Amino acid sequence: MRILTLCLFAVLLGGCAQSGTTSAELEPVKLYKTEAELSGAAFKELGSVSGDSCQFTAQDSPPSITAAMLNMQKRAAYKNANAVLLTRCEMMASAPGCYQVAICEGTALHVNF
Repeated sequence: MRILTLCLFAVLLGGCAQSGTTSAELEPVKLYKTEAELSGAAFKELGSVSGDSCQFTAQDSPPSITAAMLNMQKRAAYKNANAVLLTRCEMMASAPGCYQVAICEGTALHVNF
């Protein structure tokens, strides 16, 4: 009986481990830096998204605007967006839990290409 219970538990854990990757992570999310780039395109706003890159201590590598943008695009993909209109990116001297942080914010969009 114990062996059966352990086998079922192992199967459940294996299923959970495989469910971590979604199709949203695989979909490319285009980054628009200005509204002019969207002119003439039909789109639907899906909500605000943000991404960050944290330098935890002074000894860690500095935060990156590029990494913050990528994190923002990943969060947009989870909203089934295929694009993001960038609102702002900035470096901040400190934030809770971070020695220094890069933050990007934007609007997740579904654009009809």
